[in-house]
Amino acid sequence: MITREADYAIRAVLYLAAKGDTGLVATNELADEMLVPYRFLRRIVQKLVEGGLVVTHRGKGGGLRLARRPDEITLVDVLRIADSKALYLNSCLTNGHAVCPRAPFCTVRPQLRAVQDQLGCALDGLTFAMLAQSMTVPAPAAEG
Repeated sequence: MITREADYAIRAVLYLAAKGDTGLVATNELADEMLVPYRFLRRIVQKLVEGGLVVTHRGKGGGLRLARRPDEITLVDVLRIADSKALYLNSCLTNGHAVCPRAPFCTVRPQLRAVQDQLGCALDGLTFAMLAQSMTVPAPAAEG
């Protein structure tokens, strides 16, 4: 299941992808436009920065931008950083957990693994360039 945190991370990266090279995006703008609570967004942005997807610039005129081109960032990339559990149908499929004691005779796990592999391929094929194509974002405010 995609958690609220993962959903907000997807929204943040999507907005930055849609903004393109129009400059830096203020965190409060991102929170307002994507309907994400500001305080929660700050924690999510920190994870995205640590994960290498977002770069921050401090000071007057500072803000956020993507660290890579939108066509180089996939849904899998964001989910791994925001909440890696969101990538798995069942805990028995996660890489970090001990193998289930039922694994040798479980008839469900191999079927879930097949579906999991298909899901992973589908999510890895969705780039933020693709997702941002149909999204409209407000034009930058004129300075004056």
